[in-house]
Amino acid sequence: MKKYYFLIFFVLLLMIAGCKTDQDTDKKGTFLGGSEGVTVEFVNLAPPSQFNQDEDVRLRVLLKNKGEARVATGNTKVRIFGVQVSDFGLTSAYKSNLGPLEAAGEFTKEGGEQEIDFGTIRYKPEIINQADFTLRTRLCYPYQTKVLTDVCIKSLIGEEADEGVCDLAGEKLASGDVSSAPIQVTSLTQQTRGSDQVRIDIVIENKGPGDVFLIDETCENLDNDVKRLNAKNKVKVKVNSPVDVKCSFRTGEPSNQGVVVLDDNTKKETLSCWKDVEETIVDKLSLELSYLYRDQAIKEVTIFQGRS
Repeated sequence: MKKYYFLIFFVLLLMIAGCKTDQDTDKKGTFLGGSEGVTVEFVNLAPPSQFNQDEDVRLRVLLKNKGEARVATGNTKVRIFGVQVSDFGLTSAYKSNLGPLEAAGEFTKEGGEQEIDFGTIRYKPEIINQADFTLRTRLCYPYQTKVLTDVCIKSLIGEEADEGVCDLAGEKLASGDVSSAPIQVTSLTQQTRGSDQVRIDIVIENKGPGDVFLIDETCENLDNDVKRLNAKNKVKVKVNSPVDVKCSFRTGEPSNQGVVVLDDNTKKETLSCWKDVEETIVDKLSLELSYLYRDQAIKEVTIFQGRS
């Protein structure tokens, strides 16, 4: 008899666990999430890590779009830097992607990829025995981060009335609320602002390996020291909904769009926004962050004296 009751108890546990699994599956967010965008790496053996001075070797890099924003044809820029490029038979000009880099999605976890071919290289100056070099490739591309999350629209009066529709306390971001990209919204919290407004604090952070720049600049302009410093750490933010949300940007009047400047040390900043409240509701907050992102890859090579 005891075995019979134990079997029933075990079956009930399995049924409860199955229900929880189904509930968790239903709670998937809008996005895959993550902190990756477009990555760059040297193609294996192009160039090899060691070769002779009198050899012509190929130089190619591979781009992979691991984030959730599509990059159009020609918008991804790559160039070789960090050495006297003319010594290798190269120029400092950028090369672009010849086709679109599709975004990562439900069916393609790593999105599109594409090779950029720089042709062949041969080191021209004289080498005695051998010499070591560090080849660097610079990647620059426009990208977007999107956020879609539930927020509680409640005033101080609504808080005191305790209507039970939603709660202002706690972190509002959940898994899948932010698209995969190097610039992330890492926190979203709320509080009342006066008697008839709700405040929304949005933490924006550079979680990628590279640097972020103002979307209005060009990759070519960022090679100029002055223009690069003026554009660094700037992210354009737009609140798509609710339509009457206003945010406090550093310049201009409060608006639903403007530029956020990330701290150079912490790589993050908090944007404070607010909304007038007429009644307590749960609403969708939709954000769009636009920027240029710049990263690099390196390749250590040793070139031996030619045999001729």
